[in-house]
Amino acid sequence: MNKALAGVLAVALAGLVAGSAMAQVPNIQVYFDAYWTQTQADCPSVPTGPFELYVVMNNWNMNVTAVDFSIAYPQAVAFIGDILPDDPPGSTMTKIGDSATGVVVGWGGCCTPDGFLPVLALKPFVQWGPCDCNNHIHGDPGEMPQAIVVGGYTPLGKPTPTAVRLEDFQEYPGVGMTSLICPGFIAVQSSTWGQVKALYR
Repeated sequence: MNKALAGVLAVALAGLVAGSAMAQVPNIQVYFDAYWTQTQADCPSVPTGPFELYVVMNNWNMNVTAVDFSIAYPQAVAFIGDILPDDPPGSTMTKIGDSATGVVVGWGGCCTPDGFLPVLALKPFVQWGPCDCNNHIHGDPGEMPQAIVVGGYTPLGKPTPTAVRLEDFQEYPGVGMTSLICPGFIAVQSSTWGQVKALYR
């Protein structure tokens, strides 16, 4: 009995460790808000002026000295250009290229970002293009979801984003995340609880 219980606990612990490791996968995500919480957005029915996106590195768990990636923008937004954030204060940032075709962002000087925390790597400026998520009000299904996809550094054909660790200049791969414009609506049909239960008999 004790051996069986120990085996069950060992399997459960292995699952917890694997689950927490998966939760720490280094990634790069595009956010629509300055608080880095919104990865989905609806475009306005009337296009507004240029606005900025926020490209954030998550879970890199190292001191970062450089990162490279590209962003595939959908037709809902037109890429204008990138600006570098002033974070961390006191660091010297530089970039080569732009996010639409492939960009390398580097940090130097006194301070490099602490990849154990989220790191703002870049702020692309975009303009809303032809897009109206609210078409469904007039009987149309609305725009299909459009993806903003972070990928690898396209000039070198890299499949995923990579970052360089400060201490030994080793390069590590990460995952490029997807953000959605017009994430869509869930179709629902009114029903009774009895009709729902009948589906599973």
